[in-house]
Amino acid sequence: MTATARDGAGVARAEDGRVVFVEGALPGETVSVEMLKVDRRWSRARVVRVLDPSPDRVPVPCTHQIEGCGGCDLLHVGESAQLRLKSSMVVDQLARLEIDAPDPARRSLDDDQGRTTVRAAVSDGRAGYRIRGSHDVVVPDSCDAVDPAAEQLLVDGRFGDASEITIRVGNRTGERLVLVEGSPFDIEVPDDVLVVGSADLKKGKRAWIHEEAGGRRWRVSARSFFQNRPAGVDALVDEVREMVDDLGADGPLVDAYAGVGIFAGTIGEGRTVHAIERGRDSIADARVNLDGDVKIIKSSVERWRPSPAAIVVADPAREGLGKDAVATLLRSEPQLFVLVSCDPSSFARDAGLLIDAGMRLDRFTVVDMFPGTSHVETVGAFVV
Repeated sequence: MTATARDGAGVARAEDGRVVFVEGALPGETVSVEMLKVDRRWSRARVVRVLDPSPDRVPVPCTHQIEGCGGCDLLHVGESAQLRLKSSMVVDQLARLEIDAPDPARRSLDDDQGRTTVRAAVSDGRAGYRIRGSHDVVVPDSCDAVDPAAEQLLVDGRFGDASEITIRVGNRTGERLVLVEGSPFDIEVPDDVLVVGSADLKKGKRAWIHEEAGGRRWRVSARSFFQNRPAGVDALVDEVREMVDDLGADGPLVDAYAGVGIFAGTIGEGRTVHAIERGRDSIADARVNLDGDVKIIKSSVERWRPSPAAIVVADPAREGLGKDAVATLLRSEPQLFVLVSCDPSSFARDAGLLIDAGMRLDRFTVVDMFPGTSHVETVGAFVV
């Protein structure tokens, strides 16, 4: 294995030069594999036996992952090595696009209690995770990856004829909610848990919890986007604030893809802020979470009419900003553009667009928002 792909698979070369992506393999290892897919230019395989292990390899501590659970795909990598591996994934994507970038900083989470939003399939009334590459479900009897308040519902809850559920808990408030896809009847959870069906939400019912993160209290509705754990919100807010302070940007702020208002309500404090969001539930939460000095704009970023701003903070979905959104946001003529990205290839593509438009990548940090998995969160500061 010579490298790590953006999804955490090892990268090797076949004798004919074809790239082979090997699930469960680490750089420097020699492994025996089972081929899963063979294409004209690349192949995909998975490890059957490790012949010469990496010093970063550790025994997988979760029996459910060994059974095929698709939830955590880096448990075979030691904790101290995971963030280094993820950083290499981002660096590789930047290098592929020939982007001149500084060395990344790395940040782990403080006081992390696990994921507070859990999506699970339901099989015979029990919640569980899909097996990798399958619709079959692994029903766990424990899960160290999630917050204990969510784990209790995942393991002990009974969900009748529902097809899927989403568990959402406030780690620092104790509030809990279960969103049910399919039948909302015959649900057995503790009395403190708010249960709501997706059909009821479509009819206009509202349901939410509260969480405390980034030094504030937030309302978070059942379908609103919120980072997967409050410790992650703390880390992202700290990283963005440090970049804003260090790079001396002062003046109005645009919070693009604002969600429930995390950056508008923290970095934007004391500034004129335009918060752009198109999700109905997130906008409703933002109107509760943010004060009257923040102008909340219901729009896609691409359709927004730009206002002058010293700072743009953009936290798009996995597919990234794209050409049109970058062009729109840069019409605000920011001195500082902070990009928060949950995908290394999207981060690299958007970095290329910002650089082509005249900005420079001053610094970036890889944040371990998803321990035990190959998901990568990157925060980059671009300056004029």
